[in-house]
Amino acid sequence: MILEEPQFLAGLSLWYLLSLAAWIAALVWGVRRLLYARRTSHGQPSRMRWINAGLSLWMLLAGLTAVEGYFALFYDQSDSFNMTNVSDRWFKRHVRTNVAGFRDDRPLDKTAPPGVYRLWFIGDSFTFGHGVNNPADRFSDRVGAALDRQHPGRFSVSNIAEAGISIAHVENLIKKSLEMDYEFDTVVYVICLNDIEPYVESNGERYSKMGKLRAPFLIRDTYFFNLLWFRLKAAMQPQVRNYYSDLADAYREGEPLTRFLYTLDELHSLCVRHKIELRIAIFPFLHNLGPDYPFAAAHKVLIDHCRRQEIPVLDLAPALEPHLSEGLMVNRFDAHPNERAHQLAAEAILNDLLSDLTKSP
Repeated sequence: MILEEPQFLAGLSLWYLLSLAAWIAALVWGVRRLLYARRTSHGQPSRMRWINAGLSLWMLLAGLTAVEGYFALFYDQSDSFNMTNVSDRWFKRHVRTNVAGFRDDRPLDKTAPPGVYRLWFIGDSFTFGHGVNNPADRFSDRVGAALDRQHPGRFSVSNIAEAGISIAHVENLIKKSLEMDYEFDTVVYVICLNDIEPYVESNGERYSKMGKLRAPFLIRDTYFFNLLWFRLKAAMQPQVRNYYSDLADAYREGEPLTRFLYTLDELHSLCVRHKIELRIAIFPFLHNLGPDYPFAAAHKVLIDHCRRQEIPVLDLAPALEPHLSEGLMVNRFDAHPNERAHQLAAEAILNDLLSDLTKSP
């Protein structure tokens, strides 16, 4: 059972709330007993030592309970891999889907009224808005709002992103949408550089271990202690520490890159056959973006390929890098783009990738 109201309780199970209430009641009962025993034990030094030790233990437990309560009721942040209960609750609090199953406030109708241009954004968690509380703050929704201000009623913009998908899933999702008779004019595929990951066999094997991490029974259903356990485990897992940087090699010549580009070409051909325009935006990894950005070569490979295939492409790194000092990540433990990064991405997409649409009469 999930309680929706009030907001600070959203995402907490009834079992957890009852257990927390019972624990707090036990603490209250315990301190009352200890204080009573203290009042009645003057002149008994040995007994007083045990009582004072019990009060010290009570204060420790009360402090830890207060911390746990804060992380359960008020702390509201996601993390990169969504392994913790805190991050899972963030999804329960902030992610609502339409009838089609996508995180979008608007329904995904199969057709649009005559004269309305349909624009779809597709991608993984960067496009989905992982860590962004309000979907209106995502770049897709900002683009839709800007187009509607400039040309009221002329455009219909939808976000059909899904967290965790790769380029193969993107192709399959577009294929299924067409088979279900959805009609749209342009699809913007926002590439996150780990979209190549399924074609890197060793990485796929290693990263599957992250999903198998399980907290010990005593802290499995907590929030602070569960968060602390996963943070410590992640710090000891090389596949977590190097999750982003060790994908750079995949964009050098070899089978992973060949398969990735082949799938991209298949997606392009699929769109061409159905008279849909495919456009590409490349979102950089923000936590290591800068002068020594290890994925600079990967960006160039993708841009050069898109240009050879005559696919409109936009590299978002130049638009984001000058603003790194502003803080563009959701938080220290979540490297997804925050609201400011989405705003910058939306401006670049409107000005450079969709400039022909913004000038549409």
